[in-house]
Amino acid sequence: MPERESDAPPSSLGRVVLWARRWRLVAGPKEEQRLAAMGLERFAALILAGAGEEDVALTAQWAAFICLVDDEFDRGALARPEQVRAMADGLVRVLEGEQPAAGVPAEAALADLWTRTAHRGPAQWRARFVADYTDFARASREEADVRRAGTLLPLDGYLALRRRTITLLPMADVLECTAHAPMPGNPALWPALAALRLAAADVAGWSNDLASAAADRHQGHDNLIAVLERERGCSAQAAYEQAVSMRDTRLREFHLLAAGLCGEGGAVPAGEREHVKRYVAALCSFLDATLHWLGDTGRFEARWLPTGENSLAGGREG
Repeated sequence: MPERESDAPPSSLGRVVLWARRWRLVAGPKEEQRLAAMGLERFAALILAGAGEEDVALTAQWAAFICLVDDEFDRGALARPEQVRAMADGLVRVLEGEQPAAGVPAEAALADLWTRTAHRGPAQWRARFVADYTDFARASREEADVRRAGTLLPLDGYLALRRRTITLLPMADVLECTAHAPMPGNPALWPALAALRLAAADVAGWSNDLASAAADRHQGHDNLIAVLERERGCSAQAAYEQAVSMRDTRLREFHLLAAGLCGEGGAVPAGEREHVKRYVAALCSFLDATLHWLGDTGRFEARWLPTGENSLAGGREG
């Protein structure tokens, strides 16, 4: 696919923007500048400290794809859930081996990323990634239908859906390849590893909601803060405080799960301990970088992010 013309010289643009330009995920200098301002190359470098340039670039490009697709879903979901459904279904078909549809930049970009990533993991990893991304796509369709219908979800229903729309799990799958930290293959460890992954998804999703509540309210999107206000009959300030407490409690649970997997004398066989530690360290680094990124980009209200002993670094075992 030919690259789009732009006034900005390639030397002034990062690899993420050049990649997005190539696959027409951004239209014009304004969108390119907005993508550059997200700082996704810094985000990837923070996750993959000391990693090679190609691993960092691929991670940043996956992050850009996920952010831009999520933005597209948000822009179209209120008025056109059928477009969200068509886009989500098309992306899943690409992962299942179909050629990208002509004139659909997101499908072409995903095909490029998948071609460059799929061979890095075994068949079991590929199946897990496809399952995780398919679940995200299904959740995005459900969210669009909920918004179109004006359905007000109860707290438990909202939290279950938010865990699936945050896209942390597919991105965590990618990091197994780019951080060279695959999920341990011992089935006896999978329940604990799955619990750790879900805790990370909740922390990221709830932190995102705290940081973007004002913008979500302006766009008419439901959000953890709005759900708490509605369900508990409290003020916005009280809802923020309750959401912070929920998030910090979940973050402590994440710490405890990580420590249980990495501690001496636990359920992890001695011969697999270093493998588990590497995987857990990569997931911790990803969550830490995600929380840092939410506050660092200026797109969100950083005052609601965890700090001090409630931060990921503050609660991590040494």
